[in-house]
Amino acid sequence: MPPVSPPCYQVVYQAHPALLRGTVLCELSDVELTESCELVLAVAQQYSCPFWLLDGRADQVGHSTEVYEWIREEFLPRAYQVLGRVPCVAFLAQPTFWQQLQARGYTYTNPVVAPAAFRTGWFVCEAEAQAWLAQFRPTIGVPETKEAPPATGGASMLSE
Repeated sequence: MPPVSPPCYQVVYQAHPALLRGTVLCELSDVELTESCELVLAVAQQYSCPFWLLDGRADQVGHSTEVYEWIREEFLPRAYQVLGRVPCVAFLAQPTFWQQLQARGYTYTNPVVAPAAFRTGWFVCEAEAQAWLAQFRPTIGVPETKEAPPATGGASMLSE
């Protein structure tokens, strides 16, 4: 069964260079945030794509610390297992996002489960996020592109 697609989240696959672009379209609840993560993983698995650019700048909701811990401790290590390669995730956020998260007691540490299970970076500028992702392409690579129809329910394919 495909994951639920929150109405305020969109996932688009770009074939060249391989990239999943997840975009928050309006504020998400904690449940919708976790649903959006599952949608990203389902589309990533469909296209065997480990490079993700997740734009959360439209989401001003202060999510629980537990949601961010779930992403770091459970979701991203599971993404590594599902994809069979290291997911590289660039998060785009408002400039004040990281300070607000730290003020609530969240501290980012390297993954406890498996230090090489994923790569994450936080950015306020898309060009910097894209450059960061590009540095991993030679070492992680992507398998041959699967020609599959666009995913439904908030996901689509974009070829450049």
